[in-house]
Amino acid sequence: MTGLSPLRRHLGLAAVAAIVIGNMLGSGVFFTPGELAAVATRPWQVHFIWALSGLITLCGALTLAELCTLLPQAGASYHIIREAFGPFYGFLLVWLELWVSGPGAVAGIAVAFGEFAHRMTGTIPPVAWGAAAVGFFALVNLAGVQWGGRTQVLLTAIKVAGIAALIGGALLLAAPAAAAPVAVPDADQGLRGFLRFTGLGIAAVLFTYDGWIDVSHVAGEVRRPGRDLPLGLGVGVLALTLLYLAVNHAYLRVVPLAAMRAAPTTVAGTVATAAFGPAGGRMLDALMAVSIFGALGGLVLTLPRLFYTLAAQYSGAGGAAGGFFRLLARVSPRSAVPAGAILFSAASSIAALLVFGSFSRLVNFFVVPLQAANILMVGAIFRFRRRPPATAVGDPTIRQYRTPGYPVTPIIFMAVMAVFLASAIIARPVDTLAGVALAATGIPVYRRLSRTGG
Repeated sequence: MTGLSPLRRHLGLAAVAAIVIGNMLGSGVFFTPGELAAVATRPWQVHFIWALSGLITLCGALTLAELCTLLPQAGASYHIIREAFGPFYGFLLVWLELWVSGPGAVAGIAVAFGEFAHRMTGTIPPVAWGAAAVGFFALVNLAGVQWGGRTQVLLTAIKVAGIAALIGGALLLAAPAAAAPVAVPDADQGLRGFLRFTGLGIAAVLFTYDGWIDVSHVAGEVRRPGRDLPLGLGVGVLALTLLYLAVNHAYLRVVPLAAMRAAPTTVAGTVATAAFGPAGGRMLDALMAVSIFGALGGLVLTLPRLFYTLAAQYSGAGGAAGGFFRLLARVSPRSAVPAGAILFSAASSIAALLVFGSFSRLVNFFVVPLQAANILMVGAIFRFRRRPPATAVGDPTIRQYRTPGYPVTPIIFMAVMAVFLASAIIARPVDTLAGVALAATGIPVYRRLSRTGG
């Protein structure tokens, strides 16, 4: 692996959609319905919240699609923020991902997979399973982006088929639950009660849709970005929304809301056992393991592209920082993948896994800074509509796709996420301050790189 080489456009529409669905579809679909039951009083409210959360996500995804067709490069989110708001903010975005939230997210998902794998085998420790899974996906992606894309298509197809089987079993094989009257407290009636329920419901469900932004990291390797990125994002979010609605319909047929509220973590297991008998629990464990495994593969595929794009930008800097970025920016001449970034991402994630076990608390520090970056990224559409980025001039994909419903579409996403940022700051002020402080460690690094020619 020598020098810097351009990445190759090998990913098609199926791979883009699989990355979108695979990165969003983790373990949330198995546990979030029970959490939503704590605030819902009617089955229609469950479907309403899942559909509304899907619509909010779709607003962000459709906006991101236009931004990525303007800047169809590796680590597009970095380029979007850099072009719209300046290089400093783009640097901080990747700095957060590079050192803590990226390795922490991979480690957290890896150990979750390891716990299911350990439960099924009873031998290898969860941390070892997680480290092996990260290593496996790193090797797959070192072989070429087309291998990473094919793997995501396969894993996404398997877990969607598994969830479809769970839905079919609940609808065709399980006995329906007896309908039970639900008393609605006075506080939950009227417009005020509806608004309160909607806010609490979205808070429980919305982040089950998280992960769609990750596809922007591989925009530089999408074969036809002007077509495949908008279609892949739109189809992926819509398909997942329909899948979530079908899953919840199946759950509610077997387990009424009152029972969900009483045992929120066992809903999926109860449905699986009702449909398939004693083997249902083992089947559900396997399905959850595959689902989490696929989400892990999506992160290991996409994150290194974000690291690579920053490293390529600052590889000309002097000193130790410049040397580090040059190593991180190395591209394999054989497979045309960012091998340095893939190896660094895998090594840092495994280190986080071994040292911290899950790293989940530290990742919480970055919820506010990273979601603020997402709001900035979607907000870039307003600047680019007035003045397209200079680096996009002459690109044949410009204006092939425009966000439907603009400017309402991006405003909906930004407004909802701003409300959640405010509530997160109020609810976790210490974690928020810690996240801001850790993000600020990138400031002196950026200044030094700027002085040394980065």
